[in-house]
Amino acid sequence: MDIGQLPGIATTETHVASGLQKHPIYWFDDGSLILHVQDVLFKVHYSLFQRHSPYLASASKTNITPNAILTLSDIRDPIPYVVFGSDRYVNPKDVEVLLEHMYHDFPLLPDSPFERISAVLRSSSPQQLDMPAMHSTAEQHFCAMFANKKSSDIDLDHLHEALSIARTLRLPSVLRIVLYQAMITFNLDLDDEAHSPESESKLLDSPSQISSRSAPNDMKLCKRLMARVIEHFTPILFTPATTPHMACTDVFADTWMNSVILPAIEDNGVYKPIETLERIKELAWAQHGLCASCVVEKREEWTEEQENVWQLVEKWLKEECVI
Repeated sequence: MDIGQLPGIATTETHVASGLQKHPIYWFDDGSLILHVQDVLFKVHYSLFQRHSPYLASASKTNITPNAILTLSDIRDPIPYVVFGSDRYVNPKDVEVLLEHMYHDFPLLPDSPFERISAVLRSSSPQQLDMPAMHSTAEQHFCAMFANKKSSDIDLDHLHEALSIARTLRLPSVLRIVLYQAMITFNLDLDDEAHSPESESKLLDSPSQISSRSAPNDMKLCKRLMARVIEHFTPILFTPATTPHMACTDVFADTWMNSVILPAIEDNGVYKPIETLERIKELAWAQHGLCASCVVEKREEWTEEQENVWQLVEKWLKEECVI
C-alpha cells in the first residue's frame, strides 16, 4: 500500500478527469479517510478502520506525507488519503463487499454466498486491508463451506478458486480442507503424471484474481496426497473391526465385506477416508447384532480416526512445505 502517490490531484474534478470515480454508496460526507482502490475512491470513517485494521491505523498515523493530505472541492478539512498500489492487490468489488459487512448493510453470515465470503476473506487478509477479526470470521465461514461436504455438492469453480485463495493467503485450516476436497473431487489418476490440456486449462481458468499460476502444481500435490491417504487408510478399510466382545467381533467379521468394503470399492472410498468412516458410523450395527456398548465405542473410534486423518493431512502438507 502506498500513501500519497498522487501529488497532482487536488480537486474532485481532477479525480474524475483522471478516470477515478467516487463509490456511489461508500462515499460518506462525514467520512474521514479516503481509500484509493484501482479506479474507485471510498470515503469512509477512519475511527472504524482504526479499530479493525492495525495496518491502516499505523500507516495513517505514522506514514502520512504532505502529498497524502488532499483538499478536495467537497471536503472542508484535509483527511488521510491511502492509495493501494501493485504491492497489495486489492479489488474494489471485494472492498465493497467488505464495507457492506462493516456497515451492516449485508452482514457476512455462515450461509452467505461463496463469492461474498471469499471477497471478505481476500480484502480483510494481512496482505490487503489487514482486518484480523473479520478475516477470522470469513475464514471460519470459508472452511465450513467445504468441510464434510459431499463432492457432488461442491461447485468446481468455487473449489478451484478456494484452492488458489488458500495457497496465496497461506491459510492452513482452509488449505487442508480444500486440498482434501480437491483430491476426492477432481478426476485424478495416480498412474498418469501428465496433465491433459483440458484439465490444466480448467484449473487455469479459475475466476480468482489473487493467484492461479500454481494450479498444475496443485494437481500434482493432490496426487501425492491421494497416494499417502491410500497408503494410510487401506489397511484400516480392509481389516474388519474388532471389539472386546467375541460375539461382536464375529459380527464385524461376517458383515465387513458386504457392508463396508464393497460399498467403499464402488465409491472409491479408499481415498475418501472422512466420507467412508462417516458411512461406517451411520450403519445400523445394532441391527446386525452388535451390542449397544460396542456400537458407542466403535463410533467414537471412527470419529477419532477421522480427526486423525485431518491431522495427518496437515502433517503431510507441512512436509510438502505447503503450510
